[in-house]
Amino acid sequence: MIDVLGIHLQGFITLLVIFDPIGNIPLFQTFTASFDSSKKRRIINRSVIIAMVILAFFALGGFLVFETFNISINDFRIAGGILLFILSIEGLLGKEEARWISSEDVAVVPLATPLMAGPGAIYTVIYLMQGPYGPSVTLFAILSNIIIQWVLLFYSERVLRAIGKTGSTIISRIMAFILSAIAIGMIREGITAILVGLI
Repeated sequence: MIDVLGIHLQGFITLLVIFDPIGNIPLFQTFTASFDSSKKRRIINRSVIIAMVILAFFALGGFLVFETFNISINDFRIAGGILLFILSIEGLLGKEEARWISSEDVAVVPLATPLMAGPGAIYTVIYLMQGPYGPSVTLFAILSNIIIQWVLLFYSERVLRAIGKTGSTIISRIMAFILSAIAIGMIREGITAILVGLI
């Protein structure tokens, strides 16, 4: 029972540090600054649903992409690890402030993708699905992170007042640092598996 809970927690945390739900709050506020509460709620609901569908699609069907383009899971581990490492460095250096957009289309781009279901998150759910975790852990990680993101966006004004912009920035930097360590681990796993296969 403890092992089951532990592995679900590992999958959840792996996706959480890439999702960076708290770090997305200031960007959400920037994109929706001129919208009323009703419009913000519609955008939140739409964005999390779209992000969940994108991640579930790649979790369940991502391996078909491997077969179609003759990509091994270890190739993808290395490429994905490099991508996540780059994203972590960008996170440590600070996200570029997004431009204000006055349309509800922000629910799709950039909120649903690439902020929530970006390349890093897509790679991660494929990695979780095809690696040692499997469907239940992967879908749990997706659903739990989506719920957390929805709650934080719904109460984003209160969260920002509570932790402040500085607090949000600090948490984002910590998440980025953890992400860099996870990325290095993925690269190491991929390279090790390839080298073992050559022996």
